[in-house]
Amino acid sequence: MGRILKTAACLITGVALASTAALGTIPANAATRCDVTFTTYQPIKAGSHGAQAKAMECLLHKAGYPTTVNGRFSAADAQELAKFRKSIGLNPLLLGGRRAWSALLSRGTTPHLQAGDSGKNVLRLQLALRSAGFVKIPIKGRYSAATARVIKVVQKSQHLKRTGEVNAEFWKRLQAGKIIATTVIVKKPVPKPVSKAPKTHTKGEKALAFAKNQLGDPYIRNAAGPNGWDCSGLSMKAWKAAGVSLPHSAGRQYRIGKKISKSNLRNGDLVFFYPGIKHVALYAGNGNVIHAPHPGKKVQYIKMKYMPYMGARRPA
Repeated sequence: MGRILKTAACLITGVALASTAALGTIPANAATRCDVTFTTYQPIKAGSHGAQAKAMECLLHKAGYPTTVNGRFSAADAQELAKFRKSIGLNPLLLGGRRAWSALLSRGTTPHLQAGDSGKNVLRLQLALRSAGFVKIPIKGRYSAATARVIKVVQKSQHLKRTGEVNAEFWKRLQAGKIIATTVIVKKPVPKPVSKAPKTHTKGEKALAFAKNQLGDPYIRNAAGPNGWDCSGLSMKAWKAAGVSLPHSAGRQYRIGKKISKSNLRNGDLVFFYPGIKHVALYAGNGNVIHAPHPGKKVQYIKMKYMPYMGARRPA
């Protein structure tokens, strides 16, 4: 684990060096490496000392601010921190918390990242999100399924399309300190009055809810999750989440359950397309279905009218 953390520190340093702000040249006595990998990131202010204080000093130095890099965060260092905060649109406070940490750690280019990618840019992303409070994100420099799950949570909180991928807009918000974990903390639900009966869901709605959570995942031939799907793999696992077993085949799924007319479709019903029953999707209301289309595409919504309808079934 120690070797991984040292590698992470070296990688993120390279990124920081390559993206020095246009505020001025880094002073000659700037530290050559910022050790920035921590389990949690503490707020830094004047009087803070130790490894995290030094990391904040180092990151600011590499961003073009003349801080000392000695592990003793001074009042002068705090003033430079306030200048950095102001430069990215934050209140010019003399305190570096989650917003400042994540903005400093994410500085640099804004490459498109997705599952399967690896390298210093993925590591820079992971460190920035860890410092922003997303403690479940791994810091390994590999864009894993765990990383994609955190990205989807952030995208939901930021009202972005839940693709599980990182684009320039995502980087822009991260570099401006606009993404922190407190924005996605789910509040404890208030207990419902005893007099009210609990809301029930059909199996079809449970299946549809599962499919919605896979939106943005890639199509992979013969795959049935967790990070890629073909059409019948998605419908099979969606209905399995509702407690119903289906075969991994659109043609065989067509022979299971109750036949449903197009006018009586309900959420989660299986809708089949193309002569020979070559494609299956889950009905999502208003003439839409969710499906895994074909290689090169991702799980998405589509209007039923765009594909040749062959019938529908309700497995349970």
